[in-house]
Amino acid sequence: MSLRSQMIVQDIVELFGKKNIRLTPQRIGVYRYLIEKKNHPTVDTVYSFLKKENPSLSKTTIYNTVDTLEAAGLLRMVRASEGEVRLDAVMECHGHFVCEECGEIIDFSLDGCRLPDRLNQFQINNYEVRAFGVCPQCSAR
Repeated sequence: MSLRSQMIVQDIVELFGKKNIRLTPQRIGVYRYLIEKKNHPTVDTVYSFLKKENPSLSKTTIYNTVDTLEAAGLLRMVRASEGEVRLDAVMECHGHFVCEECGEIIDFSLDGCRLPDRLNQFQINNYEVRAFGVCPQCSAR
């Protein structure tokens, strides 16, 4: 394991401790994948990748880990299209561009991330900003 990878794992161990998340190699592996890849994967993508390293890994373990990380505020679900959910471990305020051709999701900055004042009296638990269109690579085809 490289020095960078060791530092990432140490950071995850510390973060999980602060969030009272029980440490397991599977949970560390899922979260590490999400923070290193930043590719908005599906549960199936994470499972396929981690299964190579750990053949006994179950998809149920991935789903349970995702639920635990979401409840702890360490990841969010991004609805890419009807019925498709992607995972995002970037918790700073940002939006998502979803390519309607290839399905790629690209983060974009939201200046200020303020909701309109008229929503002040509402209890808002979560919100997301998504833009749909065609990415430059698909447009060029």
